[in-house]
Amino acid sequence: MLLKSTRRFATFVAIGMLGMGGLACGSDGEPAPTATSAPTQAAPSPTAAAEPTEEAAQEPGIKELARSTVQIWALQLVGDSLEPVWSGSGSVISEDGLVLTNAHVVDDRLDEYDELGVAVLNRTDEPPEPAYLAEIEAVDYALDLAVIRIVSDLDGNPATADLPTVDLGDSDDVEIGDHIRILGYPGIGGETITFTDGVVSGFTSERGLTGRAWIKTDATIAGGNSGGMAVNDRGEIIGVPTITGSGSGEEEPVDCRYVADTNRDGEINELDSCVPVGGFINGLRPVNLAEPLVEAVESGEQYVESSPGEPEPTGGFETSQIVFHGLFFADGVTDDEPTAVWDALPSGVTHVCAFWDYEGMVDGMTWEALWFIDGGVNEEGSIIDNAWTGGDAGNWWVCIIDDVGLADGLYEVVLSVESEMQRSGAAFVGGDHPPVEFTVVNESSREVCYAFISPTGAQNWGEDDLEAEETIAPGASRLWSPPAGTYDVLLQDCDQNTLGEEYEVDLTQGLVYTVTD
Repeated sequence: MLLKSTRRFATFVAIGMLGMGGLACGSDGEPAPTATSAPTQAAPSPTAAAEPTEEAAQEPGIKELARSTVQIWALQLVGDSLEPVWSGSGSVISEDGLVLTNAHVVDDRLDEYDELGVAVLNRTDEPPEPAYLAEIEAVDYALDLAVIRIVSDLDGNPATADLPTVDLGDSDDVEIGDHIRILGYPGIGGETITFTDGVVSGFTSERGLTGRAWIKTDATIAGGNSGGMAVNDRGEIIGVPTITGSGSGEEEPVDCRYVADTNRDGEINELDSCVPVGGFINGLRPVNLAEPLVEAVESGEQYVESSPGEPEPTGGFETSQIVFHGLFFADGVTDDEPTAVWDALPSGVTHVCAFWDYEGMVDGMTWEALWFIDGGVNEEGSIIDNAWTGGDAGNWWVCIIDDVGLADGLYEVVLSVESEMQRSGAAFVGGDHPPVEFTVVNESSREVCYAFISPTGAQNWGEDDLEAEETIAPGASRLWSPPAGTYDVLLQDCDQNTLGEEYEVDLTQGLVYTVTD
């Protein structure tokens, strides 16, 4: 999954570097993530790690971990000076100067910078000091992971970083509720390293990846911390903090989106209530995904990316040809295929996965999959503002996951591309939902061309429950067998005029619904 670069511009301060005038640096950092039912907890505010508190000082190796966390600057030559374009964080993982970070922190595909600078920590209550230059050794833009190597001092002389290193842990051993600590630099231009902690709140899967694609946390991750260090209580890296959405640093939502037909008029527009998304949407790329990059660099082999690394587009896509259809739900994924397809899933499932077919997509489009549980958006399980990498046509899936079992309830997924909703669907998890017979009898003078049978509580009507080109002619009927429950029903003619509209229809037993003029 490619992520947008976190770029910052602000007032500059001169710092001597490379014997050329000065280094201009500054920041207006943008703090900024799909998937479990674990409750979202209040995110702690990032705290500058100026002289650690007595409690923090008792954390094992916190000072050493801080010194192993470096700040990475993308530097552009302007006249006789190198000026920062953006910054991020990284972790020193070997004595010969290998640094693990995010791909977007070192993204050179558009030639937006000339050098990579590395600033190191002397004191936790002081900004990091520029000390080295580095080069990219391996990068995977789809995973948003990279390994760079410190190669010289600021004068261009070969150098090896004299810094403590941090060990790589096993991200597959991490469980929900585990304590994690996060270190990184929120920005350049005078800001010190920050330390936050929190717990693991869930995991998400991603098509094309085996196992965990993301570790979700309730810990705050500010913009510049992207690429930094997330460690367990043994001081081992278990994830790379990655900004998977946007955030303002304020507690109120940064984005309110029209993704639900809240007034049930069949359209999603400004007449509906917007759904707040964000604050912080925090994800950690599991460190196990970085192991192939590290191993390739250490063995001297060329790393092959998981997907082509095209520069991230800036938008302006045509969306009129996009079609999402055939949405259904399963309880897992095996080799990109549904494990078992369900109309209603049993209690205790660890995965709810939505599958669908698509056409008309273009790589680089911004897409998202928002999960709702009993009508409330679940940010930890959602995929938000990601770049599409699935090509023009095919099938795709997303899952919401809780390894200890998802809570019972109504699960709805809303799929959008370039801020336009394309498809939605809902499924029950747990409860008593045997199939029941629901028959629509058309005694009106018009054909029924659209039929929406949506569980009450879903934010949208979902897919048309009639097959393509299928209609219910006057005098005819149509039988469905939905899971037992309470539903909202909308029937329309071929001009999308309403023929019947009922809410909270009791379908716990068989029912015949008659349409008249």
